[in-house]
Amino acid sequence: MEFHIGILPRDAVDRSLEIGRAADELGFAGVWIADSHSIMRDPYAILNLLALQTGHIKLATGVTPTGTRHPAAIANGMATLDEVSGGRAILGLGTGDSAVVNLGLKPEKLAAFEEKMQVIRGLMRGDEVDYRGSKLRMPWSRRDVPIVMACSGPKALELGGRIADGVLFQVGADAAFVRYALDHIRKGAESAGRPPEDVTLYMRLACAVHKDGEKARDEVRGYASVAAGTVFRTIPPAYFDEELKADVERFKSGYEYLEHGSNASRQAALLTDRMLDAIAVAGTPEEVVSRFRELRAIGIERFVCPFSMRDPRSWMTSLAEDVVPRIAT
Repeated sequence: MEFHIGILPRDAVDRSLEIGRAADELGFAGVWIADSHSIMRDPYAILNLLALQTGHIKLATGVTPTGTRHPAAIANGMATLDEVSGGRAILGLGTGDSAVVNLGLKPEKLAAFEEKMQVIRGLMRGDEVDYRGSKLRMPWSRRDVPIVMACSGPKALELGGRIADGVLFQVGADAAFVRYALDHIRKGAESAGRPPEDVTLYMRLACAVHKDGEKARDEVRGYASVAAGTVFRTIPPAYFDEELKADVERFKSGYEYLEHGSNASRQAALLTDRMLDAIAVAGTPEEVVSRFRELRAIGIERFVCPFSMRDPRSWMTSLAEDVVPRIAT
């Protein structure tokens, strides 16, 4: 199994570097840095610094929206990171969430996203590609960087299964939600004649573990509210019971994107216990181990857990020492 750390770089760059170095020291498999330039620091700068300050950990954007950067700029930035890190880069790519909303833009259409993904892949490999009437090439690059598509909606999940090297899906922690995502990823892969197991699966999941289970639940609310915004906007309502539907409507009406990812946000306070359990894995070590074992039984073996707590190092240590060894056996 692999556990990766997600960082929302709202604070000074040194803070993100500290968390990234800690993740490397604690044996996590990767670090994924969010890309939302209106409210967070630049992920490419942070990732290149981490490439020089870490030894083994994978370095990923978590994730770059295709609508805010030219595909050539994305390809160049990621190929450079792969060179600097000695081949440890992963390009997390998505259609856009807070990054586009805070610019007054809309998420990328899937057809445009697919075109840009193929352009980026070709440029990183050094191929000549056609893009909107122009011939583009990045001749210095011969990098084969894995492209992982972040998605939650049915059509996006199928596209990820069809064209991406991997899929980073954020559908919460409920087993029914996870099966929904896997079914659509499998459908997309099979439509392209790909064995579904060729698609590397990453599950992005709000997580916190502490001997005081209620403290863990409180600390996870900031990122859980981010995940809830995505999950409840993209998963078909048929998967929700009536109580959850009512909670979701109240939550969506009060969402503030300028407070995206903050434990102090108004949406974090709107998360009910029912919503939190559907979205996150948080509680005592025994509770968290049990829930991760359930997810592993469904077929999930790679998790990306964003940490936006006040003291992320202690929470990462608890996950690494009190949970991961008990799930991996």
